[in-house]
Amino acid sequence: MDFNDLIFPSPKPSYNETLGGLYYIDEQICGQSVKNMTIGQNQPHHKVTKRRRIVTLLQLEQKLNKGIVVFFHANAEDLGMCKSLAFLLGIDLDMASISIEYPGYGIYKGICSSDTMVKDGYQVMEHIMKVLKVQEEKIIIIGRSIGCSIAIEMSIRYRKIRSLILLSAFTSICDVIKENSFFWLSKLVKERFRNLEKMHKVVCPTLFIHGKDDNLVNYQHSIELMKECQGLVHIELFEGMNHNQFSIESHIISPIKQFLMKII
Repeated sequence: MDFNDLIFPSPKPSYNETLGGLYYIDEQICGQSVKNMTIGQNQPHHKVTKRRRIVTLLQLEQKLNKGIVVFFHANAEDLGMCKSLAFLLGIDLDMASISIEYPGYGIYKGICSSDTMVKDGYQVMEHIMKVLKVQEEKIIIIGRSIGCSIAIEMSIRYRKIRSLILLSAFTSICDVIKENSFFWLSKLVKERFRNLEKMHKVVCPTLFIHGKDDNLVNYQHSIELMKECQGLVHIELFEGMNHNQFSIESHIISPIKQFLMKII
């Protein structure tokens, strides 16, 4: 069973098309062959081509020459809710920042799925390098909560990125469901994000940040993931930080800056 509404509980949109910095990336999608109903069933089939617009938020574009932060936000939030965090990350790291929306969230029409999230991530990464002309070595990928899964996938394909930052990461969706007293449900839900199984493929410098007071995803998840990393790795565990309440400066920006100084 999918339980899509449980896994991807998109909130009521916190923004509309007037949000400053919205940046659309068009993707060509070729559909399956279909019969041309106007010329009869025995006539040749043709391809149906649709255009899908990936919704992102590009901030501090003038700093692209210095690099870019690629941010995959948490579940139950959208671009409007993470705009400030993404902006402050760009400001403090002296880089541009781009945040990726998920289908069905905010103004991005569609149905969310793990496959679409990953596919959009690849599309955005290729756009960053080929259109925005940012070198792979100048890209920092940051994921928070469910966004960590997409960030991990990106770091496996793009192995030369400057760094991977994982905030409140988890080993797998089913593990999280199981630990939140829904063991029976974990047996019914289709596994989407097998982060622990994939972590050994990550070779770039990786920083884990997790709150010791996180009552949704226990910080032991980050510890288990860290053990599988093949590159330089560091972990920061903070008292007084939970899954959705944290200090942007002391829990996020400061440890990221310190980590980046170590890997120069």
